[in-house]
Amino acid sequence: MKKVQSAIILLSLLVFAGCGGGAKTTQTPSNTAPNATAQLPEGVLLKEAPAGAKDVSTVKKEAKAGDEVVMKGRIAGDKDVFVPQRAMFVLADTKLLACSERPGDNCPYPWDLCCETPETLKESTATVQLVDANGKPLKMDLKGVNGIKELSVLVVKGKVADREGGRLLVTASGIFIEPAAVK
Repeated sequence: MKKVQSAIILLSLLVFAGCGGGAKTTQTPSNTAPNATAQLPEGVLLKEAPAGAKDVSTVKKEAKAGDEVVMKGRIAGDKDVFVPQRAMFVLADTKLLACSERPGDNCPYPWDLCCETPETLKESTATVQLVDANGKPLKMDLKGVNGIKELSVLVVKGKVADREGGRLLVTASGIFIEPAAVK
């Protein structure tokens, strides 16, 4: 349990770090990630979005530990939105603009949402995890699995596992990956 709590605390701290000066080139999420062939557990990947999805910030305001929730967001809110070697990621409200959606913004990691205030990020982000039969996060990287990457829009169905310290940790039972918009 301490490892899970440590990973959550680390992820929460990273969410509020934002970006600083850094490089002037903008990176985009990679289309080919190292885990493109890894498999999600049976039944987790949904063919249709669950009904009744709410924004991450709404779920964060309303939900209590143990509640079943459906929330829509995109993988964003930090430079490192995926926890290495664990099936965990940061999900942020879709209403928050990625740096790449702001004219003239040259942030190298458009998914880090560094133009948002720490307060806004705290109110509008959640950590999502996939767990094994013992309730421990799966030991796998999710980046690249079934096309999941930074800025992917997802609808997550699951149960609120933790609400301590203003955090929202959701254990996902289903994930719907919205098709990428054609530009």
